[in-house]
Amino acid sequence: MAVLQAYVGTPRAARYVEQLTSHFGHQPGGMKVLASSPGELVIDLGEGTWTIRSAVDELILQVEAADTARLDELSAHVAARIEQIGRRDGLQVHWRPQDPE
Repeated sequence: MAVLQAYVGTPRAARYVEQLTSHFGHQPGGMKVLASSPGELVIDLGEGTWTIRSAVDELILQVEAADTARLDELSAHVAARIEQIGRRDGLQVHWRPQDPE
């Protein structure tokens, strides 16, 4: 499984997770919520998953896919969506490989 993570600085991280939880409840584009709890959301992207967590001053994003080619496509889509909804706050997503355990 190929995995990328991003840490997006924002003091409104919990609000973004809440907003995304509401949005994905409608299953836009066939995407559906796999798990949801306060401050965390897991989305089924079809060929991968997207996990969103809120921390005190950041959103923690993780995208997983079976291969790196699909991971690149999904991570670009996720980054575009986060940057679009966070445009007023100037949110920017910079992916990096998952930290080793």
